[in-house]
Amino acid sequence: MVKRLKSYSADKYIAVAALVVLAFVPMFSGLYMVKLMGKILTFMMLALALDVLWGYGGLMNLGFAVFFGIGGYVFGISMACQEGLPAFMKAGGMTELPVIYQPLTSVPLALFLAVLLPCMVALFLGCFIFTSKIKGVFYNLITLAFAALFELFITTNQAFTGGSSGINGIAKGLKKLTLFGRPISIVGWYYLAFAALVLVYLFCLYLTECRFGKVIKSIRDNEARLQFLGYNPAIFKITLFCITSAIAGFAGAMYIPMTSFISIENVGVSFSTMLLIWLAVGGRGNLTGAMLGALAVSLLQSRLSSILGNVWHLILGVVLILVVLALPNGLIGTIVERQYDSRITKMRSQTEGEEV
Repeated sequence: MVKRLKSYSADKYIAVAALVVLAFVPMFSGLYMVKLMGKILTFMMLALALDVLWGYGGLMNLGFAVFFGIGGYVFGISMACQEGLPAFMKAGGMTELPVIYQPLTSVPLALFLAVLLPCMVALFLGCFIFTSKIKGVFYNLITLAFAALFELFITTNQAFTGGSSGINGIAKGLKKLTLFGRPISIVGWYYLAFAALVLVYLFCLYLTECRFGKVIKSIRDNEARLQFLGYNPAIFKITLFCITSAIAGFAGAMYIPMTSFISIENVGVSFSTMLLIWLAVGGRGNLTGAMLGALAVSLLQSRLSSILGNVWHLILGVVLILVVLALPNGLIGTIVERQYDSRITKMRSQTEGEEV
């Protein structure tokens, strides 16, 4: 009975409705809104990846934006290299493209590396953390320190990463990309990002419902019991970490065409914290909640910043605190919980009526 009740939960209908609305955004919006919503689509992909890792796997990560940043920087530098030596490298005293960046002149290879490199970094970090059985606050501190170190690396290697100024010259490289022999417009990039979001959502839905996903949820709920049954939790944690990091890297690569820019604001501790807020608002452990949390907070952030200027941080913080206090399970999590409770009450009343 419980399984039947949960299989018809409202979150899946909300997800379908939200995706349908997003599909029609370019038809009723100007260029600015299309670019903004396209950027938010990549944030929604990133939120899905973190929700699978944290909400379903129980692995909270305070530096998850690093993997988004790796994918974004790899693809962004690739686009900047399409016109020759990028301006930030010239400003750093370089006269030719470094050997390590030469593979990035190939766009398909750059897109592949934008997914592969975050996965490899997660593999290295995951083997160190999970095989050492580091848990709790120590695991969180390591991920936080990792984000801070990566942010420092970006800042101090200006000739290779653009430093605090970010990567410029991406737009010229994007203009060289074609689809079916035609240049890709911003609307075209939007629909590519939208199609990617749908595929990522379906993949995450499958991942959380298949046998692997059930094992991951079991590790989250009772790791000791699962280990007693003969499973090795470290292998599953490392695999999940790699998969979600690869998704985050792909989301970072898709972020580049929507903004034509990337900087340390998209890779460090501050942005990693924002990811946790998305899940807290939408509902952790619920894919629909992750997507809509990223959508709602990003839209609110954009609106408040345009109206209130620098004060928007304070207003947004107050609003988020009120939402989290009033709805501890998040917006979508609360809806699903109330729907579930309502159905349980209805079925109990029907059963009692039949017994009478």
